[in-house]
Amino acid sequence: MPLTNLTALEEMHNHADENNIVVRTSYYESPHKGYCFLLFDGAVVTLNSFYIQSSADELCILAEEIGHVETGTVLPIGEYICPQYKRWVKRKNEILALRCAIQRLLPPSKIQAAISKGNRGAHGIAKFCGVTEEFAESALRYYERKQITFCWRA
Repeated sequence: MPLTNLTALEEMHNHADENNIVVRTSYYESPHKGYCFLLFDGAVVTLNSFYIQSSADELCILAEEIGHVETGTVLPIGEYICPQYKRWVKRKNEILALRCAIQRLLPPSKIQAAISKGNRGAHGIAKFCGVTEEFAESALRYYERKQITFCWRA
């Protein structure tokens, strides 16, 4: 998905709008950076403003929450009161949503472009691509597991 003059964050919000995903931000005390749930005519993604310190934070959290919608890994509404919902299922869902977000925000070609411009490691790639360092590290680990290598020479 090539970017136009819009920022990646604006593109992500537009993608949400086009796919009937309502995005809202609120502050709540929780270890969760965001959550989503399905409605009859779309989905709602809520971003926890406690964790949003920059547009990169918002972009990465939003992309992962949209990843839940697109991969069908939205937690059931009663998840927090349903103890039989297994921890490993939640972990698997998080992995699938993160992979979806990585493929959208940091495809191999974008990482290679960052490297070609002299950016080294997760910090340089994150800065060049407008994502968080944690997200860039996750992307590099993901592609390493998929045995995708990058040319690190200038």
